[in-house]
Amino acid sequence: MRPSTRQRRLVILVLAALAFGIALVGGSRFRNHESPTPAISGVAINPPSPVPPPDRGEDPGSPLSKTALADHWSLLMLDPHRGQERSPSLIRLLQVHNRLAAEPTLQQQLHYLYLPRESDDASLQAISSLGDNISGLFVEPAQVDETFRRFGADPEADEAVLYLIDPDVKLHVLFTPGEDAATIAKDLVTLITASQ
Repeated sequence: MRPSTRQRRLVILVLAALAFGIALVGGSRFRNHESPTPAISGVAINPPSPVPPPDRGEDPGSPLSKTALADHWSLLMLDPHRGQERSPSLIRLLQVHNRLAAEPTLQQQLHYLYLPRESDDASLQAISSLGDNISGLFVEPAQVDETFRRFGADPEADEAVLYLIDPDVKLHVLFTPGEDAATIAKDLVTLITASQ
């Protein structure tokens, strides 16, 4: 005995409803799924976490405010070295910059930010004059240690960590002191290219 037209329509309706439900659930899982971080040598923060908020007393125009960090990639060096003319942390940041000289498009998307524990106007201006996308940052001396702590950095450390901040102002990757400039530059190309 063959099913009636009404029974066939009911079966088609049930199958269509099931297909719609499966597509809806699968689609929402796909939309809510964070894209995985490509394989890199740095320490990926997955999912990326928001940059620590500034102190209540900090100027909203601070170089580490959300407004200043938005819409571009930033590589932030918090340098714990005191009063060294040729700080190894600054040299490492500049080596990464120089390694990416062959990637002009990527260089335009990336800002290099250097915050020393101790500084003066002349040294910060000298650092900022090294390139259009290199900035020596000034934070009030009373707030420097607190700024380091907000990022999880030890102001008394011998070595410095590099922080990669994405255009959404989230910490994306930490580059530990053991990673050389060539490896960091390669990771930056991988990460920024994969995000486009």
